[in-house]
Amino acid sequence: MNAPSPSDSSAFSRPSSLILAFPPFSIDPTVRFDEAQLAMFAADNASRMPNIKDELALAAGKVTPGVDDTPYIQYALQALVGGQSTSIPSHLVSNSSDGYSERYEPMRGFDESAGYSSPTRQDRITSEAAPSAPLRGPSPPLQLPRRSTASFDPTGATSSRWIPVSSNMLLDLDPQGRTHLPLAAKPQILRAFSMLLLVVLILLMMAALAFCDRYSTFHSGLTPYTGSIYSGQYFVFRILPQLLASIIFIYAQSIVTACLRVLPFTAMASEDPRVRYLGLFQRLYPASFLLPQFTGPWQFKIFDIATWLAIFTIPLQSSAFTCIFVNDKWVWAPVQIVVWVLVGLYGVLCIATVILMAYWLLQWTGLAWDIRSIGDLLPLLNRSNVMHSYRRNDLAENAKVFKSQLRERWFDRLGYWRAEDATMGGIWYAIGASPDESFESVSGPMSKKVSNDFSIDLKAAQNSTLGAPRGRYLPIHLRGGPIIASAAASLVLLLALLIVSFLPQTRLENGFLPRLSAMPDDNAFSPANFLYSFVPALIGIVLYLYFQGIDQSLRILQPWADLYDVNGSLAQRSLLADYAACLPFQSTWRALRNGHWRVAAVSLLATLFIFIPILGGGLFMALTRPDQTVRMYPSMPVFGVLIAFLFLYVGGLSLMVPHRRQFLLPRPVTSIAGIISLCSAEELTQDAAFRSVRGRKDLASRLGVGRDDAREESSWFFGIVPGKDEHRLSVRRMNNFSEKLPRSSRSMA
Repeated sequence: MNAPSPSDSSAFSRPSSLILAFPPFSIDPTVRFDEAQLAMFAADNASRMPNIKDELALAAGKVTPGVDDTPYIQYALQALVGGQSTSIPSHLVSNSSDGYSERYEPMRGFDESAGYSSPTRQDRITSEAAPSAPLRGPSPPLQLPRRSTASFDPTGATSSRWIPVSSNMLLDLDPQGRTHLPLAAKPQILRAFSMLLLVVLILLMMAALAFCDRYSTFHSGLTPYTGSIYSGQYFVFRILPQLLASIIFIYAQSIVTACLRVLPFTAMASEDPRVRYLGLFQRLYPASFLLPQFTGPWQFKIFDIATWLAIFTIPLQSSAFTCIFVNDKWVWAPVQIVVWVLVGLYGVLCIATVILMAYWLLQWTGLAWDIRSIGDLLPLLNRSNVMHSYRRNDLAENAKVFKSQLRERWFDRLGYWRAEDATMGGIWYAIGASPDESFESVSGPMSKKVSNDFSIDLKAAQNSTLGAPRGRYLPIHLRGGPIIASAAASLVLLLALLIVSFLPQTRLENGFLPRLSAMPDDNAFSPANFLYSFVPALIGIVLYLYFQGIDQSLRILQPWADLYDVNGSLAQRSLLADYAACLPFQSTWRALRNGHWRVAAVSLLATLFIFIPILGGGLFMALTRPDQTVRMYPSMPVFGVLIAFLFLYVGGLSLMVPHRRQFLLPRPVTSIAGIISLCSAEELTQDAAFRSVRGRKDLASRLGVGRDDAREESSWFFGIVPGKDEHRLSVRRMNNFSEKLPRSSRSMA
């Protein structure tokens, strides 16, 4: 075959035809061109470029405006060359205005009916515009890639079977942990250094108590009594011990709170379905510290019981030291039986802390970052395959009914997932379900337990009223009856205390008869001193723990109340508000920064009220009058400060009486399932800001927090959108041009 002459321009008008066409006769394997032919070929192509550009513009006008089709064209060419079935990589997905993909678009060039990918007009134009290369002889027919049977769903995950990625598989896939975040994140207070610090504090307390007892035994007391209950010595022996004990107690409480909000996620990350059972429905926050929680693994249960026993350390510390008469003088001495009971309680707490520390050192939490707020949970739903269960309008308020309605979610799993077809979708991090571990597939010892739980819940469901038009749930601490009764009762009791304390006939400053023996025995135990120290401190600790429950409920619900604002709420004040996960004083600072004054005040008071048991335990002491009668006398400076805290207590309760309607919700949000049920709108879970999040800082940046222009921060609300799932309350994005709904249309208080 002769090479085409330079004047035969038709030979160069569509060079791609030489590749796609199959001549009826054999040709030389290699066709060569001289320099003149190549120059003429380049000039001809240059003359055709304007037309090619016009055709590309026309093709671009037929697709989504503002979307660059170049990545799709490049991908199609790579797929044609590779000759294998692949999926659209995540970086080829179209981007929204805020820099994150809003939806997955189908690849151009797929022939839907045939199941093969055929070259589109744009593909052919690109082929024509490609630089020329030495043309080769006959080529085998091009095998276009066959579409995979696993197509993409709106979430970005494939519709094929989901396979969980275990920790060992993830280690093999990403040994350095650079591509995928390690699922071992935990709150800082649960890390080894923090828990070791608690162990050190406990050991120092135990050593101090043991030293005081031994020193007093060999030296007939600790130090001589100065003869006054208004000296610094009185503060050291009657106030300081319980003050130090309160630091350890609050520290242990903070560890319990952090564990409770991590353990449900840890259970869901387990490969054992028996551990994951009802993990979605476990409480994220303590119901009350007045009783142990009795949940989670045995390591946590031991620590939780030890922390509950630590409640008694503050009253015991208030009665741990008294005055005894030795060698014709009064000296301060430890009460031996009380001291060794305290050493035993602290020993139990120390051992429990070491056990829990070892547990968290070895435990795979399943968290890529600390889940502290509503917004932290939403990225786990972006590519989830379980959201359809929550998109129903009859989910109940009652916990048992709610659990039975979502029985297919009892074994859901948290972690990395991949599609059964390894070439589709890559690996993603989400809450999901595998068909092999569903409610219907449970068998063996678990089946009987599941059946029993389901039958009980089903009976409750039949007797419940569903479909309430608006939210009506409030935690018991914030309901009208308990909060009003508490405020009224505390005010009445405070007034009665003031009246009794300052009436001339019962003036507290004059002391009162103890009605018990005040004489210390050989172990320095005085029944009167013990009773009037232990009981006031115990009453004070009950008041402290009760108000702590009110503070906890307020911190949980405040972000939801802010989302009800008719004008929407900024992300930092709502989705990212993490008051329920904050340490003491930390929540106060963040609430002040966000302008939530009631949360700031109540949270601050909830921490300061630990001084009620501290001061109550050190208020009274048995003293002998000149007429040799023994009476219980108060330290009036301590009494004055205590009265001030009691007035603040009444004020804190009264602060919670008005404006509680904004906290009404359809159901509790104290579990993962409860929160998800109020974040079920598809436009929320599929929002681009929650796709492929790399951590809390990344999420805050996507939501516009911390930008120079505060107006760039996203705004959100909790309610409905007319014409779109009108009966489903959910958190939603407040768009700039969306209709602002009147308060009456929001199905929320």
